[in-house]
Amino acid sequence: MHFLSEELQLLGRVRGAPGNGNAIKDGRPRMARAGAPAWQGMNGARRIQAEFKHVKQQIDAGQLPQIFGIFMVSDDLYKWRFKLKNFDDDCESGRNLNADLKTLFRKQGQDHLVMELQFPNNYPTNPFFLRIISPRCVWYTGHVTAGGSVCIEALTQSGSPGSWSSQYNVESMLMVVLNNMLHCESYYVQTASGPGGQSGPLRIDLTGQYHADVMAQYSEAEAKAAFIRMQQHHKTHGWR
Repeated sequence: MHFLSEELQLLGRVRGAPGNGNAIKDGRPRMARAGAPAWQGMNGARRIQAEFKHVKQQIDAGQLPQIFGIFMVSDDLYKWRFKLKNFDDDCESGRNLNADLKTLFRKQGQDHLVMELQFPNNYPTNPFFLRIISPRCVWYTGHVTAGGSVCIEALTQSGSPGSWSSQYNVESMLMVVLNNMLHCESYYVQTASGPGGQSGPLRIDLTGQYHADVMAQYSEAEAKAAFIRMQQHHKTHGWR
């Protein structure tokens, strides 16, 4: 299963993933879609509305087979939720994560990741914030922090070569996130205040190593706090 679109194979900083080198230019994704997108030149609410319509159309047409059930939380344009499942079975990390979700379904009745996306008022000048609601994951795997937030270079304003650009969009970034969940380096992460842990492809905390209840939802506060800690970690140690 190859989920990367022609528009964006992967960021220059993403390693170990299948992709077409022609999709990368100067370490950034090259937006190579024929014709201007509907949201070109838009900002704020109009841009977010246009992107929501586009992503939903892509999901309904089966073009984003890992993404399901997208909706606005309490009709809030600036906060979306959706489900992720059916990860890439062509790689071991994808098979392992799919197996974790099957086990989760057997034990807890949930076979997917519940995700939440929050936009700032000045989007796309600033990036959106992305986090997992449930289930609990193994710390630092799949670029998911101890608090459930997704921390990749492309969703930060770090000023580094692979950081956020206002040319990026939700669909492109979700493809990057999906790729980063499965294809990432394994190394020891030690934040300033956290206990540390081994990074690697995303896994579900089925054994209760980090939380007694795998279905306990991550709070928004812990997600944002963990995101800040990881940004500080990468500021000190660089992005991998």
